[in-house]
Amino acid sequence: MKKRFSQWKFSYIAILAFIGGIIGNLIVSPDLTYILGALSGSLLLVVINLIYVIYTNRKLKSKKNTNT
Repeated sequence: MKKRFSQWKFSYIAILAFIGGIIGNLIVSPDLTYILGALSGSLLLVVINLIYVIYTNRKLKSKKNTNT
């Protein structure tokens, strides 16, 4: 059985971390600053992942074009 690798793995982790951060924050001490911190950290991970995916896709396309 072959394992599939998703390029968006870090975005999934960022979304789960954001949801977990909100739930944990609401249970412990509800405060807007913690929610905004979790949001900004998650958005940073998503942007980094987006740049990585675009870079690898362009790299693969340029490699395919040079081989043909």
